[in-house]
Amino acid sequence: MVWVEIGEVPDLNTFQAMIGATIIGCFQALVLSLFFVHTWLWILSTLIAWSLMGGSSFGVMGWFAPRTESIMVRLSTGLMLGGLTGIWIGFWQWFILKPVVSKSYLWILFSGISWSLGLSIGWIIGRILHSITNIFLGEVVGLIFVWILVGMQTGIALSYLLQKSGRAE
Repeated sequence: MVWVEIGEVPDLNTFQAMIGATIIGCFQALVLSLFFVHTWLWILSTLIAWSLMGGSSFGVMGWFAPRTESIMVRLSTGLMLGGLTGIWIGFWQWFILKPVVSKSYLWILFSGISWSLGLSIGWIIGRILHSITNIFLGEVVGLIFVWILVGMQTGIALSYLLQKSGRAE
């Protein structure tokens, strides 16, 4: 996502959200195609979730760094906004998982927790790196950490759900 758009909340709009969501959904669908058939629905649900978020005043979390320098504000805001982001995205993706995965409702919770932790930790790392280097690139590295952490955590969570459903060996 670093190559698609990094900016501030007013700079990002529905169009950037749609581009990013399509890229995210396609890569996730490649992996998910091993476990179920209609992975294009995953792409669509991801596109809808991110597009609606991008078109709202909420913005596209994980694609911008907050303006505040306060680590505590970044931590608390990241936990809260990350949780909301994860729940929102997880809710839309849950529609696709529901017929395929038993206890699919847990995906919404796992997604919320993953985004909450990933966003807050990534924002803190970005601030620390920015304060050390005095270069905005530190914030970009923090956002890369957001996506790595969220990807790892949601990947582990989805693997767990697929395994419990007998979909993954």
